[in-house]
Amino acid sequence: MNATTVNAGAAAGRPLLLPLFLVALASVGYEIALTRWFAIVSWSEYGYWVISITMVGIAASGVVLNLAKDWVLARPERAPTVLAALPSLLIVSLAVGYLAIAAIDFNPLALQNHATMAAQLWKIAGYYAALFPFFFLSGAFIGLYFIAYSADISRIYAADLVGAGAAGAVVVALMYLLHPVDLPLALVPVLFMAGWLLTRSPAARFALVILTVAAAGSVWRYAHADYNEYKAIAAPMRVEGNKRVETLRSPRGVYEVLDNFTERLDVDLSNNDAMLAGAEPIATYGLYADGNRITSLPKQPAGRLAYLNAALDALPYRLAPSPPSVLLVGSRGGFRLDEAQQLGASRIVALEPEPVLHELIGRYRPDLQGDPRRLAIAPSAYLRGQTDARFDLIDVALDYQGSGDIGKYSFTVQGLARYHGALTPTGMVSVPVPIREFTVYAVKLVLTAREALRAAGVADPSRHIVVYRSAWNARILMSKQPFDARAIDAIRRFCDERSFDTSYLPGVDLAGAKIWNDLPPISFDEVSASGGAERQDALANEIRAYVLPPDGTQGKPWPATYDLSPATNDRPHFHSVLRLTALPSILARIDLVPREEIGALVSLAVLAQSIVIALLVLSLPLFRRRTMGVHRGIVGKSIVYFAGIGLGFLFIEIYLIEKATYFLNDRTMGFSLALGAMLIFSGLGSWMSDRYTQDPEHTRRGLRYSCAIVLAWCAFAWLLADRLLPLGIALPLAVRIALMLLAIAPVGIALGFPFACGMSALRAHAYFVPWAWSLNGAFSVVASPLAHLLAMGFGNRVLMAAAFAMYALVWMRLPLAAAPAPRSAPAGA
Repeated sequence: MNATTVNAGAAAGRPLLLPLFLVALASVGYEIALTRWFAIVSWSEYGYWVISITMVGIAASGVVLNLAKDWVLARPERAPTVLAALPSLLIVSLAVGYLAIAAIDFNPLALQNHATMAAQLWKIAGYYAALFPFFFLSGAFIGLYFIAYSADISRIYAADLVGAGAAGAVVVALMYLLHPVDLPLALVPVLFMAGWLLTRSPAARFALVILTVAAAGSVWRYAHADYNEYKAIAAPMRVEGNKRVETLRSPRGVYEVLDNFTERLDVDLSNNDAMLAGAEPIATYGLYADGNRITSLPKQPAGRLAYLNAALDALPYRLAPSPPSVLLVGSRGGFRLDEAQQLGASRIVALEPEPVLHELIGRYRPDLQGDPRRLAIAPSAYLRGQTDARFDLIDVALDYQGSGDIGKYSFTVQGLARYHGALTPTGMVSVPVPIREFTVYAVKLVLTAREALRAAGVADPSRHIVVYRSAWNARILMSKQPFDARAIDAIRRFCDERSFDTSYLPGVDLAGAKIWNDLPPISFDEVSASGGAERQDALANEIRAYVLPPDGTQGKPWPATYDLSPATNDRPHFHSVLRLTALPSILARIDLVPREEIGALVSLAVLAQSIVIALLVLSLPLFRRRTMGVHRGIVGKSIVYFAGIGLGFLFIEIYLIEKATYFLNDRTMGFSLALGAMLIFSGLGSWMSDRYTQDPEHTRRGLRYSCAIVLAWCAFAWLLADRLLPLGIALPLAVRIALMLLAIAPVGIALGFPFACGMSALRAHAYFVPWAWSLNGAFSVVASPLAHLLAMGFGNRVLMAAAFAMYALVWMRLPLAAAPAPRSAPAGA
């Protein structure tokens, strides 16, 4: 069979696009559902595996389709027959795979122990083995559409993208109704509809019904999963008499309210009995999201809070002008309002941007329901909209950063500088950071505060910063005015009376100062021990050495293991301090790595695996030299072209998700809106590209137009996005959503052109079509972890520079060549 004959056969008939739309929806929907599954039974960081498994299956399907292409298209009826059978196989693979992963008892803590690591690696392999078949078959289904109906590539790609985009909206909506463990079950009917549309035989349709019912019943009956024992919720759930007061389901997580005798208000208190004066921790409800403790919820309106005199958080109220005007960033279940009031605040504004938490506080504290002091708005949006607002104290709650993804923007240079700008002339900002596991985060926050003060025009930041701590948490104070001798004396007296430590005081040499709470250093190069005769304050030593040295210099270079660059709005990854170039040292002491750093290590592992897969796909022409080697130039052009699309598309997508999260002040909304809009607009662009893919000259023109738009958009985003987004952050939500859609539409439509143009250009070279499909998938595997690592290491703007470079190459490397003369394909090719 010659290439022209193959292509002509492939073009026979018009494809039924609705089944393709449904399979794309189910495939991406299952991927999203699995990320939520991992967040429940493990940690959300391991959701990166799902992306890896997905793309591995798609890349592998393209390779198999390339090898099986002659057989599939040898007879006209084969492709429709295979397509009709695949939805049934997808249903079976979804059910079997999901049952299999539910039976795997993976423990990420054991993965960080060299003695137990091997067993956990085998369990990771079990996840791959269980999930690979579904994504392989879904990739084969979509790829077979490209082969069997190559005359309609633009419309096929459009249906694929729109189905993938619709998956985001469908699954997000389902998250309000179903527990994440049950989400895959809701996708079985979607696959059933795809199979029904492609099947004509009554017997086959009856078999499909039986198969669907059996698969759905098996998942419903046996695929159970719950929080693992290392999650914060596991221990209180086992307490005798524990009650699950209520459960709320939303795309942001599964929220559980627990009632048992262990639930207490988490306040950092002095260990000095005289200061406690008999005060006991307040009994509360515990609020958990995906098994992680978020905060406490009140059981009743707060009375007199006897513990306040002994609280670490109380110091700023003693230093602020009396009575102070206070902005609370996070309200710790509503308790911070009572604390601020009892500490003498004259005016209080409390910001709780996490909507579920804001609603629950109002429900469990009816006296706060409708309280005008409580606002469900992000700090950046509030301060942008209230440009004249000034406060004597801006107090960030300890649990604020963990209450939602949007909280990270309060711990950036721009976020802290904005707080500083909202202070009265004698005001201060109080920012907490945990130190119980990793003091380096506190050092990074001090460095970020230093740079925020410089950005605010403070000539000598060292005079405007104070750091004090307990054994568990530290507080960084940033003042509008330099701390004078009177304030420093008040701070030292407060801390000494309560057995707290001062880790940095302006102009004070703390060498030899009494240390109440031992805080040994954590090193990846040597083992540190506590409990010796001499207590240590690692935080004080690190601040003095690296951030604010007594001689006024910049400080020593950071240790090779750490990257303590200050967090910014473009690089807001506060919990990202390990330098991956020091990987051997990190892996040697992997037991020291905190959970917050695991995501980077997982991304690095996925990247290494994806590069291997991409190289295997790239080598495919070597195995089909006689058929794929007819036009050697096409191989080189196709590698650059489709690899560039796979990388560039994902770079833009991940950039948009992060910027939408910031602009909308909501991670879930930002993710679903950016992902769904980009895919749907790209599908529209692919559909529109059909008019440009009828001949080579029009194909080149369509590619030039689309790439010019993408390049201009990337340049605009790189230059101006970070300046423009803050200007609109206080606009009404509906306006911000409309603006995001307007920003995504042009680049989304343009991104739909290059893949369709490239695949259409290969129609005369039929053997390249499945290889190009797998090539694009393989480099999409590379793009996801690579983009994550680039954004953490260099900021999100670098993704725009990388995307610009990729689409510049795409513009130049359209794989067009003269069609080969008709000839029979060599046997065994």
